[in-house]
Amino acid sequence: MKTISKFTCIIMLAIIITACDSNAQDVELEAESGTQLALRNGGSVINQEYPDAQAEVLKTFTDIATSITNGAGLGADSEYMDQLISFHDYSNIFTEFNYDFNANGYLTDSKGNEEHERMLFGEIVKPGGVKKFAALPGTLKVAVYYGNVANLTFISDFVLDTHPLGEITVNNLITLLFIKTNGEWKMVHEHHSPSKISPSTGEKPTNILSEFDPSSASAAQLEVYATFGAIGATIMANSGTGADNMDELISFHGYGPKFTEFNYDADGNGFLTDSAGNEEHERALFGNYTVEKFAYIEKTLNIALYHRNVANVTFISDFEVEGIGTINNLITLLFVKTKGEWKMVHEHHSPLN
Repeated sequence: MKTISKFTCIIMLAIIITACDSNAQDVELEAESGTQLALRNGGSVINQEYPDAQAEVLKTFTDIATSITNGAGLGADSEYMDQLISFHDYSNIFTEFNYDFNANGYLTDSKGNEEHERMLFGEIVKPGGVKKFAALPGTLKVAVYYGNVANLTFISDFVLDTHPLGEITVNNLITLLFIKTNGEWKMVHEHHSPSKISPSTGEKPTNILSEFDPSSASAAQLEVYATFGAIGATIMANSGTGADNMDELISFHGYGPKFTEFNYDADGNGFLTDSAGNEEHERALFGNYTVEKFAYIEKTLNIALYHRNVANVTFISDFEVEGIGTINNLITLLFVKTKGEWKMVHEHHSPLN
């Protein structure tokens, strides 16, 4: 029997609030979309380019790399680690998905992020141990929305000399979400996952649970939550009925040249894809397999709003799929509001363990 998590009452409330919203529609630019059904999202502010903001974000990313390189192995409390931490905005809802050395995925917050970064780059990496800090060619993308939110995605090509493991190459799928505040770009979310998922070992890390509560959420958060619930509802209603019946699911995406997705194949190999790849993957997965449960693990859902028009949804999934079984993934979904609707512009899925 199909079940869906506790969306129904909240969705109804959000629909009422949304219906009463009298905000003016945004001025939007024409742009070509990347796939057949993406034409519905053409002419969207989603595809507008912000070259100056892109350059600023890339400069910030370079400064982050410099802090890490110069401060490697000099201690968790060195001035360079202070600089690294200063590139984060911990005053907002900060979330991080990452993996420990035993291949266990976990969810943490601002405190966990700071402790991890100070320890990793200040103590575990040896002095002078950042041998290479780069992105694999062709994988780095900076997608800017409304000029004040930027999603930086890439597959890392790091070479680090570490105390426990010696010299290692780190090829991770990485999502870094930045917001511009007081004239500076700051990270508010990070999702790191290995390019190849290995069997997890050792003690499982503790997830830092979310404080998000739909009953006390803002109107904008409820709009996003309703959209998230509607995505789950259409998957539940139409999964297993064929790829051509996934049109409604696809309509929730803001496809175009900025769209990116990180995901994994059945063998645990990570990959980076675009609008066309996402549509093909989602039609095949949900069209061919029946989803019996669409939910999130309790107290792992976060909905963070930035400058009113961008929302980051993070959670650990609790899906049941016929023929596959339970799917517990660390999931990042980035939404942008356009023409009064919330559209997904980035997805990062990685197995919990």
